Amino acid sequence: MNRGLRKELALLTGLTSLGLLLLNKKPLAAALGLGAAAVGLWPVTPKSFRNRSVIITGGSRGLGLALAEEFLREGAFVTLLARDTQELEKAQNILDQIPEGQVYTMGCDVTQPEALAHAFEHVESRFGRIDVLVNNAGTITVGPFETMEQPDFDALVELQLNAVIHAVQLAVPAFRRVGEGRIINISSIGGAVPVPHMSTYCTGKFAMAGFSETIAAELAPDNIKVTTVYPGLMRTGSPIQAVFKGNHEKEYAWFTIGDVAPGISVNANRAAKLIIEGSRNGDARVAFPWVTKLGILGHAVLPETYAFIMRQAARTLPKSSSKVRKTGAQSKGWLERQLWFRPLGKTLHKAESELNQVEKYDANFNLGLTPEPAPQLTSP
Repeated sequence: MNRGLRKELALLTGLTSLGLLLLNKKPLAAALGLGAAAVGLWPVTPKSFRNRSVIITGGSRGLGLALAEEFLREGAFVTLLARDTQELEKAQNILDQIPEGQVYTMGCDVTQPEALAHAFEHVESRFGRIDVLVNNAGTITVGPFETMEQPDFDALVELQLNAVIHAVQLAVPAFRRVGEGRIINISSIGGAVPVPHMSTYCTGKFAMAGFSETIAAELAPDNIKVTTVYPGLMRTGSPIQAVFKGNHEKEYAWFTIGDVAPGISVNANRAAKLIIEGSRNGDARVAFPWVTKLGILGHAVLPETYAFIMRQAARTLPKSSSKVRKTGAQSKGWLERQLWFRPLGKTLHKAESELNQVEKYDANFNLGLTPEPAPQLTSP
């Protein structure tokens, strides 16, 4: 019984006990109360990832890099898969400073099944096993629905759904060979509730979340535990890598302000700890921070109210029909010029520096529409 299930059973039993107490059924209420306490306090030996082989897709920067750091500190053997070999080299240099584990990097486009299969074979040959798969690779497209074209949807579905399916299909036989396994699928608050101006992103993440939670039930008999993660706003430095359409600078502004706003966003290292702890305990779902949990609860319990709020929010978002794709690095000009943003800007740039986020100016590459970035070093 995992930690999350124990908590929920303890809560349900406790509430039932309270109800019986109000009905003056004191003996039964006391018995259930003791049962609730026993379930909640039952000791569980936490799983260690020491000497375990971990694959992280999209591990060269951002949340993937933060997860790699935490796994390495536990003494894991971590393999990072990413397309950008220069980013991987920088990530290797950063992670080599952590002496507890071993890190290995491989250039791999996870949307290419043959390349992904080769990577899995290589990792299993190198370390003798695969114990954990973290499906973290992803990208973000922000803009009005009218600016989105079929390739925008196709790219997000290919990366955030099909690549995840292929990776799981490769990992399951490896897990069965060692008798157990852990899968961590990084969805998003945008995979649990709809977010205006993020139609392509929500499409991919909703689909991936459905796949992830379905296979969790089917793989459980093989001692393979699947954790679906629903992060909200995180300070990962990712806005400069996102792709924007419509009013590029204004879309970048609202997205970035939320990403670094104090009180509603979470530090990347804190996020990594929460994710790994959830997987360690075999939790089916991990959601954070509090605004994400509130949003998911509100969407489930009060769907019409949530829809009304989103309609009002959509009316305040920028209006433009430009279908030109630009990266965050190309769209940040207006926000960077605002004096009031400077304190938040320091937080953003700190995350970029610590998490290997380097400005890019080829939106098609960031979206996965081209295999190689355009030969351009600076913003046009």
